[in-house]
Amino acid sequence: MTDYAHSGLVIQYAMLDHFKKFPDKNRRPPFILWDGKQIFTADRIPVPSKGRIRTEFITSKSDTEQGFDLSINGYLKLVNGEKIKTFRTWNDPRYESAVEYPFMSKDGLILAYNVYKMVYPGGQIVGEKWTGNAGFWIEVMNENERIYHCSHGMAIRPDFESLVFRVTVQR
Repeated sequence: MTDYAHSGLVIQYAMLDHFKKFPDKNRRPPFILWDGKQIFTADRIPVPSKGRIRTEFITSKSDTEQGFDLSINGYLKLVNGEKIKTFRTWNDPRYESAVEYPFMSKDGLILAYNVYKMVYPGGQIVGEKWTGNAGFWIEVMNENERIYHCSHGMAIRPDFESLVFRVTVQR
């Protein structure tokens, strides 16, 4: 596999190149190599059909507003009883740094990926994912707990300690 760290490509274009090199999605590794680390733009977390998921922001060291999404074929149930398919939260002092919700998954998966706010010419601010140098490596603590070391899309060079968050599945 190609290590893209010194290719001159941002993670987004390295991923596109990776897809071209491995056109068969069943044989394609779900990551690229970057300085020897496996870098993902999304993670498929295996989960039971029902359970609870806990998320926690650990650190953030960038001026860029960052957060993450959890998407599910099923639902996460919020405190007010609302059932949602995609949960987005920002590392913002106005919000809790750790939350926990029950879920129901139809396919045994929850998709996790980092998000960030891009500022475009003219001052437009848009929540983005999977662009520029966005990506992360995963520290697998055990089968139920993962720590995500994220780089946001606007980083000139990937900085995988720009946002760090934890996801724990309670079975």
